[in-house]
Amino acid sequence: MSAVTIKRGKILVYRFFEIGSEVDLKKLATLMQEKQNTTRFRIDRPGKTGLVIANDPVTVHLGPMNFQVEENTVQAEVDVRLWDFGGMSICFQIPIKEGSTWDDLVRVAAWLERDPNVDLVAKNKARDFQQEIKETITVLNDWATSEDYVVYFIQDVEGVGENAMELFDLVDVPALIMAEPKERLSDQMKKTVRDYATQYARGDLCVIDWNSALVVEPSGSMDVPRVLEFANSQLLEMRYYDDLLDEKLDSLYKGVMTRKSTILSNFFSRQAEEAGQIYLEIAEVVENVENSLKVVGDFYLATVFRTASARYRFSDWQKSINEKLGNLAEVSKLLHSRVAETRSFWMELIIIVLIAVELVPFFRELFH
Repeated sequence: MSAVTIKRGKILVYRFFEIGSEVDLKKLATLMQEKQNTTRFRIDRPGKTGLVIANDPVTVHLGPMNFQVEENTVQAEVDVRLWDFGGMSICFQIPIKEGSTWDDLVRVAAWLERDPNVDLVAKNKARDFQQEIKETITVLNDWATSEDYVVYFIQDVEGVGENAMELFDLVDVPALIMAEPKERLSDQMKKTVRDYATQYARGDLCVIDWNSALVVEPSGSMDVPRVLEFANSQLLEMRYYDDLLDEKLDSLYKGVMTRKSTILSNFFSRQAEEAGQIYLEIAEVVENVENSLKVVGDFYLATVFRTASARYRFSDWQKSINEKLGNLAEVSKLLHSRVAETRSFWMELIIIVLIAVELVPFFRELFH
């Protein structure tokens, strides 16, 4: 294993946040223009991607910062990327020391996995940047949950033949992916990691796991990390709206169970209107998120995106959200039905009372 050394590469440490309901990217680009550090998200191989991006996110370069890696201090480039659906990623690009062995890289991976400082720095930067651009966000969000991901990007590795897939035979790739320098991983776990490996050319390699990925790309192209970043941003949005639906459904259920309808109360009417509005808003946003990147061809990056979607279990999240949206629609119907029944009951009662009042003079004359 010591024969394999990394000559050039970097570790991309990502943190993903949900900062608002919608970001006006044009307004954001104008706001950031004076800093001369804004670019639009792009794929370097447009003729080969098989991907269509609905609205390119905006990237803001924050520049270098000192970053602690084990006992060393290194300079890491920091980028912030924002999507129109309210997602934001912060990426710390940490250079891999030239001549590092595979064991060195695995040890650094384990350190980054357990270091709480990364989360702290990322959350502070996310909060500060959210406040800086708040005028471009429709509704600010302070959802505490975030998503983390790490990409080990290797451009030049020594000790490996023409086929980058040989890495699986020469070094412990699963140990890096799982950030486990000491545990002896089972054959089943190793097979699971290898099952999610894909190649475009013999010299490159992409191994995708739920929390990290290994990308070997001699050309230095950042296409694959960008696609993985996009997939992670979509995953976080699905988690956010799944959580939001749980909260809204729980609130509606409790309201229905604890309140009684009266002629003077429009509680159920308000709840029915709110449920219908929430359904329309969330269904529209979820559709926009799901359609923000489409696969239109069976090319390498499209394959990477589909592999990431499978590994991140997109289908499970989509199913959960669709089921909860269905429940929300049913709750809205039930509330509207309950409002209609209550109104019908009181209307019938009022009619009976009015008829009785009209009959009072008749009975008074009859008995006299």
